[in-house]
Amino acid sequence: MDEMERNNIEQDIKNENEQSAGSSEQNFEFITETIKEKPINKRRMFLRALFTCILALVFGVIACFTFVSLYPIFNEWLHPVDNTKVVTLEPYEEDIEPGKEPDADIEPDNNDKVSEIKDNNTDNDILSGNSVSENSEGDDGTDNKEGNDTEDIKNGDDENEDPGKGPDIIKQVVETVEKDLELEDYTKLYQQIGEVAQEARRSMVTVTGVSSDKDWFMNVYENRHTCAGLIIAENGMEMLILTRTSVIDSSDHITVTFCNGERYDAVRKKSDPNIDMSIIAINLDKLTDETKEACKLAELGSTKSPYIDGMPVIAIGDPLGVADSTAMGQITSHTSVKDMTDTNVSLLTTDIYGSSNASGVIINMSGRVLGVITQDGASIDAKNLIRGYAISDLKDKIEKLSNGQEIAYLGIIGKDVPKEATDEFGVPQGAYVRQVVIDSPAMEAGIQNGDVIVKLGTTDITSFSDYKDAMLKCQPEDLMMVTVKRLGRDEYVELSYEITLGKLSK
Repeated sequence: MDEMERNNIEQDIKNENEQSAGSSEQNFEFITETIKEKPINKRRMFLRALFTCILALVFGVIACFTFVSLYPIFNEWLHPVDNTKVVTLEPYEEDIEPGKEPDADIEPDNNDKVSEIKDNNTDNDILSGNSVSENSEGDDGTDNKEGNDTEDIKNGDDENEDPGKGPDIIKQVVETVEKDLELEDYTKLYQQIGEVAQEARRSMVTVTGVSSDKDWFMNVYENRHTCAGLIIAENGMEMLILTRTSVIDSSDHITVTFCNGERYDAVRKKSDPNIDMSIIAINLDKLTDETKEACKLAELGSTKSPYIDGMPVIAIGDPLGVADSTAMGQITSHTSVKDMTDTNVSLLTTDIYGSSNASGVIINMSGRVLGVITQDGASIDAKNLIRGYAISDLKDKIEKLSNGQEIAYLGIIGKDVPKEATDEFGVPQGAYVRQVVIDSPAMEAGIQNGDVIVKLGTTDITSFSDYKDAMLKCQPEDLMMVTVKRLGRDEYVELSYEITLGKLSK
């Protein structure tokens, strides 16, 4: 009975729920609204489309104009055009073969103002080392071929003797000078020498390396180091100047003062630690027209002549420890050689007394550069005598540095093999390795002292000069096959090493 009642109650509750749900739905019903789509306004849509096309056209025209206008600027910024030209230094003067006179059709150097001193119609080419002309006339108007020893000065005491050579010839020239020159000529001579030096100074600058530091009290002060610099070349965008590396090595910035007193900032390009020389550059656009007219490129001479000893020379730059100082003397020797890593350089010694910290160049009487002053390696008793690196041994290095190229590094100090050593002991001809630089590519590969380098890559090496020339053609990181000959138990044996060259310049 209870169960039936329970079921009835549940059924009644269920029916009541359904009725209440139905009644609630009926209670919340309201008027239903149907949304009708708005008709399309074709005219308005057409006007909007036309307006959009007009805006797109205007935007395209503006964008095209902007692109055309700014393209050169952005193209130069993203892809800068390199207008730099390859630097090729002026060729040296041709060396005159021993015992031969210059060709008659070769015009004399217009800058050689000191080589001709005329007194009473007598042409004495004294400073250039040449002899008195055969056709010159004496004070009495007679031909000097008769009655004096002018012809002997021209031809020498011995028919086989080279012109201008030997103490007797020098003595005769001196006697002729003493006889013919007057005090006025002596004054004129030095005036002409001063003119040559003044003209050559146009290619000289003063380089200042400036660095900042702080003292114990945190006060900022500046260190300034100066030396002379030489205007070497222009590459179309920059003026290139040769200067001393030690002066600018630790500098925060570099300034260059030209001969007209104007000063400009410079940047460092490449350096050669061997010769303590660097190339610095100044943007040509920064130079005023006055500076460009005041300065000039240096003219290079030749130091390959065997008769360079005794040549009168002028030291300019900073030879006396004072900027723009000048000193005169003569070359006393050119056979001294400074051995360096992978190269060597001939030294010109002079009798010019100067500063122990001299800088500048040595020029001949035509104003051509013969040497770059250095006091490196000077003996204690001759530390104040001016000496310089021979320009003929520096030209290729300077040219390479001026073109922004690195100097390859193998790491040996060597010399030529004497012919006597080859004849008597069978030492092969090549570049004899006197010393291997510590931690150099040569040492790491296994090259030893006493080896003779006979081939560098595909280039045969028969002397140390061949080795120097071959190394100058190489680039750092080049993989080079170096062939050496090493003394074994009974004979020299050939060994080959595959070496990756290092970098010497900074």
